[in-house]
Amino acid sequence: MDSVSLRHAGRELLRYVFAPDTPAAGSPRPYAHEVRTLGGAPVTGHRPADHPWHTGISVAVAHAGEVNLWGGPTYVDGSGYVDRDDHGVIRHDRWASPPSDTEIAEELTWLDPGGRELAVERRTLRIDRVDEAAGHWVVLRFALRLRNTSGAPLALGSPATRGRAGAGYGGLFWRGAESFVDGAAHTPDGVAVNGAPAPWLAFTDAAATATVVFLPDPVAAEPWFVRTAEYPGVCAALAFDRPLDLAPDAESARDYRIVIADGRPGKRP
Repeated sequence: MDSVSLRHAGRELLRYVFAPDTPAAGSPRPYAHEVRTLGGAPVTGHRPADHPWHTGISVAVAHAGEVNLWGGPTYVDGSGYVDRDDHGVIRHDRWASPPSDTEIAEELTWLDPGGRELAVERRTLRIDRVDEAAGHWVVLRFALRLRNTSGAPLALGSPATRGRAGAGYGGLFWRGAESFVDGAAHTPDGVAVNGAPAPWLAFTDAAATATVVFLPDPVAAEPWFVRTAEYPGVCAALAFDRPLDLAPDAESARDYRIVIADGRPGKRP
């Protein structure tokens, strides 16, 4: 397992695992864990017992065509979740530029179980802003550009697009640390609603010691997949209720912000 870190003033805020030791059934892919507030509180969970394919903050898709790039069982309409040997890999290929304390830029390839190329991705993870005086928060930027290189149309989908209502997960996904169990998620309109778009979504842990705020891509403005009772999780959903269809050689780009704060901030950065 190989990793690099983003740091501020000598403190590790985020460890990025680019060569994971995830089992094949977990759809191996790079991920960020642990991610911490400036005060040191962890905000990410990693391979929890209830969903061992959840890995901190990662890009994961339940259906890339017929390939599972999420991990775990695959949803099949009429049969529910089924264990299948359909797990692919999102592989780190090279650094687009040398990693620094404030930025990671890499090139990746999405592969099916047999190693056939589905897509290539350019990904950037960067510390955009830090405020230690007012609010004690960090703003992370997570940007990606995906190109279909399979030679055929590629549909990115979720269990919801295959028939399971509400299960629209897939895209940039955060699994919260254990402290976020029984926490609270809200948007400007009140309690966060699964499947609803919002200009931001904030998730505060049960003891109000840490908050993570998610800001969607400003152009796509996709709905949020959010879980608070079953487990703490948030996903900027690429395909909540309909597939994201990519023609051969077509590209799709997203640019997200994630704010990580100690306590419950009184204002959003």
